[in-house]
Amino acid sequence: MLTPPLLLLLPLLSALVAAAIDAPKTCSPKQFACRDQITCISKGWRCDGERDCPDGSDEAPEICPQNKAQRCQPNEHNCLGTELCVLMSRLCNGVQDCMDGSDEGPHCRELQGPCSQLGCQHHCVPTLNGPTCYCNNSFQLQADGKTCKDFDECSVYGTCSQLCSNTDGSFTCGCVEGYLLQPDNRSCKAKNEPVDRPPVLLIANSQNILATYLSGAQVSTITPTSTRQTTAMDFSYANETVCWVHVGDSAAQTQLKCARMPGLKGFVDEHTINISLSLHRESPAPNLESRGGQGRWSKLEPA
Repeated sequence: MLTPPLLLLLPLLSALVAAAIDAPKTCSPKQFACRDQITCISKGWRCDGERDCPDGSDEAPEICPQNKAQRCQPNEHNCLGTELCVLMSRLCNGVQDCMDGSDEGPHCRELQGPCSQLGCQHHCVPTLNGPTCYCNNSFQLQADGKTCKDFDECSVYGTCSQLCSNTDGSFTCGCVEGYLLQPDNRSCKAKNEPVDRPPVLLIANSQNILATYLSGAQVSTITPTSTRQTTAMDFSYANETVCWVHVGDSAAQTQLKCARMPGLKGFVDEHTINISLSLHRESPAPNLESRGGQGRWSKLEPA
């Protein structure tokens, strides 16, 4: 049973905890603080055309004034005073799409004549600003305001997950060997081949390298290899080989090691790779961050 003084402290403690939870999160200098004061994202994601903050504040017009006039894609109309974009082909079609009705109105009838005389390569549509040319999908209007040129969708980051091939008026996504194109025709997913071998995750820590299934269950056929301290690791799928940096007490004892994992039946043929460079440890150091160890690995020096 709590004594009266402790009972009096409970509301204060609860208030302190609530304040700590609601307190604005401090982002690093390399991060952008979202307006919700909780989420931090990379500064490189700001004003890239994709909403990364939950509230979209990384793409807000006041943050990205240069994007304000370009928030609609080619061949789209920006409804006045809003962020709503409507396909140019939907203007003057008798159906109001913009809240203010700017996509419909008397101008649709009055400007039909001037529109036919504008000489657009693909299409023309009356707008409140006068007759305007626009292009077929995957084409972009040129500086003369009349001619159209193929738009390279592959130049836009994120169009395809892996491989992108631009074609005249379209594009095609593809995947590298070992991956399958998904129904959205954009993303890729790794093949599970052979089907009786589910995906395995290699984990390196300060004591060993072990393999687990994605469910977290350890692979029973794998005996973890013992390491002093592992700070970097990579896996060659084609050669079924894992390599890692084995940390010693000195630079001379720090080695690059590799071992084969044929059929995920265990680590075999463990050997040291002789290189003309030795890994030198500095603390602190500004460069490559280590995995699983103290300090950082910053550079390579001649042995």
